[in-house]
Amino acid sequence: MPYKFIEGLTTADVAFEAKGRTLSELFESAAMALFDIMANPKKVKKKIIKKFGLEEKNLEDLMFKFLDEIIFFKDSDALVFNSSKVDVKQNKNLKLTAALYGDKIDYKKQELKVDPKAVTMHKFDVKKEKGNYFARVIVDI
Repeated sequence: MPYKFIEGLTTADVAFEAKGRTLSELFESAAMALFDIMANPKKVKKKIIKKFGLEEKNLEDLMFKFLDEIIFFKDSDALVFNSSKVDVKQNKNLKLTAALYGDKIDYKKQELKVDPKAVTMHKFDVKKEKGNYFARVIVDI
């Protein structure tokens, strides 16, 4: 599993760890964990594609803004997602392009879970270790 939820790290929020062999895999794993916080991905259809790009100087800021963008689409467009395709290139800065696949929120057809408000910086960590990338994220719900 590319992500796991962490019990006991926080009391009023949801925490997860994501991993990937590449930066692109790491970001896709983190997105999947966030999607799974909002709704059961198996109950969300791929009717809508949201594409966007981001550029940051460091990995932590890029991850934070990427996850924040997903929450923004949930809030502004009433969308939930079930998968993503992310490409991260590293030159002078880190450049990310992403496509999120999902649908409008539908209380009758989807198994909705909790409503994330924001990604927090509390215990937030993104690093490369032993050839793999890891992220620890706490989401305010």
